[in-house]
Amino acid sequence: MVPPPLRPLFEGRREITLGVPSTSGVGDVVEVLLSLYPRLGQHLAGDRRPTGGFYVHLALTAHALEELAAGGTGLSSGGRLLLFVLSRPAPGRQAGASG
Repeated sequence: MVPPPLRPLFEGRREITLGVPSTSGVGDVVEVLLSLYPRLGQHLAGDRRPTGGFYVHLALTAHALEELAAGGTGLSSGGRLLLFVLSRPAPGRQAGASG
């Protein structure tokens, strides 16, 4: 399911399904997402300086994180990669600062 704020990044789709092999890991899924929906890359949280607007945060369940930390794929046994939309402060403002 694609939340409304992310739909423009996914060509307006309400839901996406990726046909990736069962052995795919988190990195593989992100790579496929970015190749199919390149606008997503502009909004992924990372090391770039914030420019305002929103960014997309990737999250895994606790079980998936434990599996990934142990050298697994992080997505076996029905694991899911979750995407969240978070607000990004405008340049010169700190997150949580009121003004």
